[in-house]
Formats: sequence, structure tokens, C-alpha cells
Amino acid sequence: MHIVLQVINPPYSYEDMDSAIKIADAALKKGHKVSIFLFADSVLSVNTKVRPIRIDRNIPNLLKDLADRGAEIHICGLCFEYRGLDIETATPGAELSGVPEMATLLATADRYVNFAV
Repeated sequence: MHIVLQVINPPYSYEDMDSAIKIADAALKKGHKVSIFLFADSVLSVNTKVRPIRIDRNIPNLLKDLADRGAEIHICGLCFEYRGLDIETATPGAELSGVPEMATLLATADRYVNFAV
């Protein structure tokens, strides 16, 4: 089964990214294909320059772990550039993508979950 998760909200302001990561983790453990599409402010999730305090979660590292285990991490390229992010500081394994790729993911997904306000 191919599960596509789209996240829109910023990573440390809402729990959306945390929920997407937990769903992706569980799906990968069951052997499913997982694609995460980061759109709008959620692209901040791949910024490896983030320095969360010790007790908080490091979302870029969590996304890297998912990518290492086979999850596709798609970053909306326009959203990424608009926020002044640099691909050299993005989570390894994440790739710049766009709306056409999102449309393909939607067309091929068995399940689609959209995390939005």
C-alpha cells in the first residue's frame, strides 16, 4: 500500500508534523510505501540548522531516519526557496519537488492524509 502524507503547517507550532512522522513510522514498520510532501511552512521541517532544546524533538533528524528507512520526503521547491532555505542544509534524503509531483503522488496513492489548518 502506498500512503501519501501532505503537511502544510510549521513543524514546531502544531503537532501535524509529529502525527505525520508517527503514521509514516508505523506504515514503514508494516512494509508500506510512504511519501511525505512538505508544502508551505512545513518545508521548515527539513532545516538541519534548527537547534531544538534538549528535551524537544529534532524533526529534521526524525525525517532523515524515515528517509533512511525508505520513505520519500518531497519538499515543495517554490515554498522552500520562498523561505530562503538552502538545499545544502536540508535533511539528507529529502528532495525538491513540486505541484506536478504532488499530483502524481495523489494519483498513485492508496491512502492520502492531508494535515492542514
